[in-house]
Amino acid sequence: MNSHQIMRGNMLEALASPTALSACMNLPSRPESVKTARDFVADQLACWGHPDLEYAATLVCSELVTNAVTHATPDPSTSDCMVVLTLVPGQALITQVADPDPAPPVPKANFSGTLAEHGRGLSIVTQLTAHWSASPRPDGKGKVISAYLPIVEQPACAARTGSTRPIARARTERS
Repeated sequence: MNSHQIMRGNMLEALASPTALSACMNLPSRPESVKTARDFVADQLACWGHPDLEYAATLVCSELVTNAVTHATPDPSTSDCMVVLTLVPGQALITQVADPDPAPPVPKANFSGTLAEHGRGLSIVTQLTAHWSASPRPDGKGKVISAYLPIVEQPACAARTGSTRPIARARTERS
């Protein structure tokens, strides 16, 4: 399958970390599940003490869930969408979404040649994450898209002055 700047060993190592925290949610493949997934991500990050990652993480998750819902079949027994979040403290937030479409994903470009915004392919995921990859699902019913969002730790001097982490400063508005 295609991948974008992914080092599979690093992703697997992060997922297997003894300090990793994981949470998952199974959603029906319906358009309203995108909002439910965004709320799940925001709530989970608040519980884990990382509201600073909310903007990027909810955009990434909603993009992946939107793709999965779009690819869903009308058969209700095969059209659930699973979202898994894994936080590796001090390292990364990994978002994984099961997508029923087995075809390799491809980010789409807009007409100017730059990556598109607002839900076109995986362009948002490509812009906001350090890495993403697609792997076949073990049950053979599609693929799993994994997105790796690094955590930028706050320097000690920034903590004393009350500055925010760089990712939070660059993305403070919520869509």
